[in-house]
Amino acid sequence: MMMLRKTSLFILVVCLVGCASPINRKNAENYTRQGAIAIANNDWQTARRAFARAVVNADLGGVAPSTRAVLSYEYGRSLGATCFFDDAAYYLKQAYDLDEQTGGPLYMSLVELARLHLDQGKFAEAAEYYQKAMPDLERHNVPQSGPIGYADTLDEAAIALAAIDQTEKASKLRLQSKTIRAEHPGQKSITDRTPYGKFCN
Repeated sequence: MMMLRKTSLFILVVCLVGCASPINRKNAENYTRQGAIAIANNDWQTARRAFARAVVNADLGGVAPSTRAVLSYEYGRSLGATCFFDDAAYYLKQAYDLDEQTGGPLYMSLVELARLHLDQGKFAEAAEYYQKAMPDLERHNVPQSGPIGYADTLDEAAIALAAIDQTEKASKLRLQSKTIRAEHPGQKSITDRTPYGKFCN
């Protein structure tokens, strides 16, 4: 009887290990969906918990680096919104690294890192990330495809630069933003800004 139990346990373990990847990938997909719904409902605490589970299951399931980049990005955003700032920076940097490895767009993580630091009053760090993001924003045609969102980014970068006494650069960005807005009257940004630090426990 004891030998039968040991054999059954061994078969169960082998089965679980063998099925772990597809199960984990499915779990990652389900938690990602939960996280996206939570963000749509402005429930960032639920989003953070869902994306935490999505990231763990994605790692266990061996998903593609490009998918891990998206999950790290969303987890980083939800961590920042709920005031886990250091962890948010870690996962947004991880998203950046994964996108760099896979040829994904770098500006998304860079802009989020800039905003994360801007909203904490870390202006020098924010300015550095904004300036790093600008060439990639242009490379991906963002000024044309999302002009108002791009103008918002220019204004935010100007705030960071002005705060560290780089007033001339700040003025140029404000003028550029003003010109873009004048060329697209009545338009709004096609994306919402992450509410960093607005949903603390």
